[in-house]
Amino acid sequence: MSRAFEQPLFHGTVEMISRIDVLRGRSQKDFGRGFYLALHPGQAVGMMNKKFSEAVKRSKGKDPSAFVKRLYRVQLKPSAEKELSVKVFECADMEWLDFVLANRQSKGVNVHSYDVVVGPTADDDTVISLQNYWKGIYGRVGSEVAKKALLAVLEVENLGTQCCLCTQRAVDLAVMTFGPVDWRMF
Repeated sequence: MSRAFEQPLFHGTVEMISRIDVLRGRSQKDFGRGFYLALHPGQAVGMMNKKFSEAVKRSKGKDPSAFVKRLYRVQLKPSAEKELSVKVFECADMEWLDFVLANRQSKGVNVHSYDVVVGPTADDDTVISLQNYWKGIYGRVGSEVAKKALLAVLEVENLGTQCCLCTQRAVDLAVMTFGPVDWRMF
């Protein structure tokens, strides 16, 4: 059983969420369009702080107090793992990398049919490394040499773990704690 089905998951944001709609998620992310959660609350708090900073920057002088940091808690129902199509990547290996590259290159459509995907995070700080890969800096794009070089640059042992609810069906089998969790305790 994946840890994502045994423990609470966390989502950090500055947005008020009353209902999760996976179609609102941005495309071209690691595991495709969906609602992303962290297995560790500290990782979600980091994302929340990053989103807060981005929102303040984009607001062009709006008072930062207009934005509220929010940490949401999600628990997948224990039966969900048996009812859903789940893909778990235990580590950031070549299979994981091919999956992330395919999703990051997609044009708004998930390149898979999984309801839930769990695995290492290639967060936004890895975008430069991915762009260098696609420019051929690590070798011929698609070659094993280039992919191995990219994996080495990503420092895969430092990546957090994420869970993506890729379908509304997956969301419907989750119990959400709507309303912020006190993130200062993490």
